Amino acid sequence: MKSPLRAALALFLAVLPLGCSKRETAGPVKGSAPSASAQRYDLRGIIRGVDAEKREVTVEHEEIPGYMDAMTMSFPVRDDPQVFEILRAGDRLEAKLVVDEGDYWLEHVLTKGFVTSSASGTPAPLPTVRVVTPEPNRGVAVGDSIPDFALTDQTGRLVRFSEMRGEPVAVTFIYTRCPIATACPLTATRFAKLDSLLKAKGFGKLLTITVEPERDTPKVLAEYASHLGADPARWKFLTGDPKAVADVASRFGVIYYPDKGQVVHAQAVAVVDPAGRLATIYYGDNWDAEAIFRDLEKARKG
Repeated sequence: MKSPLRAALALFLAVLPLGCSKRETAGPVKGSAPSASAQRYDLRGIIRGVDAEKREVTVEHEEIPGYMDAMTMSFPVRDDPQVFEILRAGDRLEAKLVVDEGDYWLEHVLTKGFVTSSASGTPAPLPTVRVVTPEPNRGVAVGDSIPDFALTDQTGRLVRFSEMRGEPVAVTFIYTRCPIATACPLTATRFAKLDSLLKAKGFGKLLTITVEPERDTPKVLAEYASHLGADPARWKFLTGDPKAVADVASRFGVIYYPDKGQVVHAQAVAVVDPAGRLATIYYGDNWDAEAIFRDLEKARKG
């Protein structure tokens, strides 16, 4: 049962129109802090809009038991401003909703992976396929050629890696459901920035290969690519037979395996020169779009 105060606040929040902002600044007021009576609630939902300038996010959220019905509304965000670099429409979100004397905001914001427009909050069960994992210790050495391979892109077209010859290529591995904000969502955000840099200079290709081909079909990847603003002529998202995908990952030294409903995988970004040779590779997240862009320029010039 809701208390009269909670019911009044819930009604106050429910009647706000989408995108409404009652304050000049949606972010934290300098030196302000929640009062001792502030209430905090777990909020889960899907991001439907992001306004970094106002520091607001629109969320289609689940019911908050005993407090608020499920609905879509905008929330100010009081968190590290860099969180807006990884918030995108279509991502799952978890956060704390703080309600304090008629004011409200989100904090401790986490993204929990991309959701297709037709998906429910619970991931669909895996198709009946054998999960295949890459073989370790088969990574190509820097300076050696990447063996040719063929996978399917987000448009449903079979793409051979040899088609990329003549252009430097950046290659990475993610999966669309990845719930770790500093892993796949951050990689995708950095590749989106890299895509903009390459578009401005008119050279280079990007390949993003799923480590969960059992779920990441061309249709899922097409929606994910659209969500990132990817042009399929320059930035291809690849999937295919699990064995073929695992073989490609092993060539780049990337290992992955399923664990408790998620996919544990190595983070890697490789730069391949126009002749198809591995120019450089980064493991982990110690790289940025500008560094990869410089490596692509260097590889392009030979």
